Amino acid sequence: MRIHALQQELAKAGLDAALVTGPTQIGYLTSAFVFPHERFFALYVPRDGEAVVFGPALESGRLGGIGLPFVSVEDGVRPRDVLEGRITAGGRLGVERSHITLAWALDVAAAAGLQVPGLEDITGMLGDLRVCKDRDEVAALRESARRLDKATAYAKSLIREGISERQMAAAIEGYMRDELGGEPGFDSIVLFGERSALPHGGPTDRVLRPGEIVLVDIGLRYEGYVSDTTRTFFFGEPEPELRRIYEVVEEAARRGRAAARPGAAMGSLDHAAREHIAASGYGDRFPHRVGHGLGLEAHEEPYLLPGRADPLKAGMCLTIEPGIYLPAKGGVRIEDDVLVTETGGEVLTSYPRELQVVKP
Repeated sequence: MRIHALQQELAKAGLDAALVTGPTQIGYLTSAFVFPHERFFALYVPRDGEAVVFGPALESGRLGGIGLPFVSVEDGVRPRDVLEGRITAGGRLGVERSHITLAWALDVAAAAGLQVPGLEDITGMLGDLRVCKDRDEVAALRESARRLDKATAYAKSLIREGISERQMAAAIEGYMRDELGGEPGFDSIVLFGERSALPHGGPTDRVLRPGEIVLVDIGLRYEGYVSDTTRTFFFGEPEPELRRIYEVVEEAARRGRAAARPGAAMGSLDHAAREHIAASGYGDRFPHRVGHGLGLEAHEEPYLLPGRADPLKAGMCLTIEPGIYLPAKGGVRIEDDVLVTETGGEVLTSYPRELQVVKP
């Protein structure tokens, strides 16, 4: 009904189609509220015809069931490559000028065969200034990670039958503020049971039951700098396949961390983790890149995309976070923060990574 109302407005304005990119606006039109960080997420609405959702592959579980055609977008794929041949503007395409970035606008225009006035994009230039951290920044990131380890330990202490995802997330964030002298670096992800198979699911009133997975992905902002870690716990003994995927992810994460060193191609870290997961039979259940940069933002350069050839440099701080997600069963992710040094990689987060069972 809301999409139909938009189509009526497009007709009144003489527009052939709209590409909606604001997550809140997409949520309003589709009832699917997804916040994709820097990943491509859009709703294409032709004046006549069926709307299509383009979204991150790791959100397929939520976006694939909303009653609209869904095009899954892998990490690192350009919007232009996704949209070309799938959108036809006929000369007039509506966009949210207050939201769409220049990069997206140029890609969208190219895909739709439209012209955009020339501007010089200095995003890369600005990002290069920040990507290698100085001594003070490294000190803040180390301390942020140290404090975040305490928050992870606190999270484990909260695991009990009947607690809800939302209650647990709120308690963790309160602990960060009240006991750790920091702020949440982003909205905490706490997922139980089968919901842990949603890589970026948000906490709900779903309560914890014995025998279930508890996935906790949290970040802490300290002196402006954000740390980010994920641990997966079991509330009772896990079934054999879940134990198996935990072991696979644990080894994949170790390989990813070990590959972090100056001069290494960024994509080699993803390859190190992904190759092991694929060889173990779960390659199609790892839908996102292996990690991203950390600093003033929870997600920033460098993005560790498959095949990316740019070399790592000393001073870069990044996450290594492989995962395996089994629909209707559960998911496992293990994430740590790694500082690239002159000689290798220093792991900043130290909370134990081996499988941990909390007895009901």
